[in-house]
Amino acid sequence: MKIAFVIYGLGSGGAERSVTGLANYFVNQHQVSIITLVKTTPFFELDPKVRLHYCLEQPKERTNPIQSITNGMVRIHRLVKLLKTEEAEVAISFMHTSNIYTIWAAKWLNLACVISERANHDVASLPKIQELLRNFSYPYSSRLIVQTEGNRKYYQKIIPSNQIEIIPNAVSFDLKSKRQLLKNFSEKTILNVGAFRKGKAQDVLIRAFAKLSNTSWRLVFIGSGTDIDLYKALAVELGVSERIEFKGEQKDVSYYYNKASMFVFTSEHEGFPNALLEALYFGIPSISTDCPHGPADLITDGVNGFLIHVGDHEALVRKIDTLIEDQELQKSFSKKAIEQSSQYEIENIAKKWMVVIKSVLPS
Repeated sequence: MKIAFVIYGLGSGGAERSVTGLANYFVNQHQVSIITLVKTTPFFELDPKVRLHYCLEQPKERTNPIQSITNGMVRIHRLVKLLKTEEAEVAISFMHTSNIYTIWAAKWLNLACVISERANHDVASLPKIQELLRNFSYPYSSRLIVQTEGNRKYYQKIIPSNQIEIIPNAVSFDLKSKRQLLKNFSEKTILNVGAFRKGKAQDVLIRAFAKLSNTSWRLVFIGSGTDIDLYKALAVELGVSERIEFKGEQKDVSYYYNKASMFVFTSEHEGFPNALLEALYFGIPSISTDCPHGPADLITDGVNGFLIHVGDHEALVRKIDTLIEDQELQKSFSKKAIEQSSQYEIENIAKKWMVVIKSVLPS
């Protein structure tokens, strides 16, 4: 089969990891290409057999509405040309901008088109014009993939429910091969992985960390973003900067998953929390906010982790203290997290994708 993935770029985000993982998996049996809207260097390791193309060298500059329409038509035309070059049988796109372009390129070619939404637009709303364009375009797709029941309910307002499938993110094969399951929890390290931007709320974790009675633990952040300097300043203000490390983006995040003794996730909202899934897969005792959507799909409170209310740093202090003091609970959470998260291995998730792909192809 000839499969073409379409995405804006191949940076360090969750959608980019998902595309890379699926492409790397499918390329062993199919001809797989990835078409990015702008030229990028892949952040995650990409199998050399995957054919990589791009529509434009640079992101478009801020323009007026007429220029935006013109630029959009140029991208669609270029996308049509690349899909024809690849002789794609199905186009699979990720995120709303790529989805809209891909839908109309696929209509031009009479090509099956599967689109995927990763964001939680109940809370992360789009500008009005983009929302209208999305709502007009999405019903013309062959199928919409969402990651959670919450997102399925949201998109039922836009397209028929029989066009929507729920497929969660997968744990990529490269993480599986690097996972170490024999944890001794001796590092005394709390880990957080995620971008420093609005909605991720790492300040909640820093404030809770500053109130811990046990001061022998360290806090490690993996990620970058616009708010990172604010959080570094907060750590200094609360007198805990010497026990907090900001490591920036890391290609080999498995190193930190293997060393961490606890994982804490403080998001106010998610599409689907990749980092939390990966932490559970590595058997890290985890605490997460019960934000919409995703954490409650991954954690059963008190069984394989803890859930707390969004923004409740006092509850977070109590849960961290509980885990620090109870080593048997650490081991229990770790064991059950590994067991529960095995269903998200790439082999299982890729099978679900292939069922959808085959269902939209001409019989």
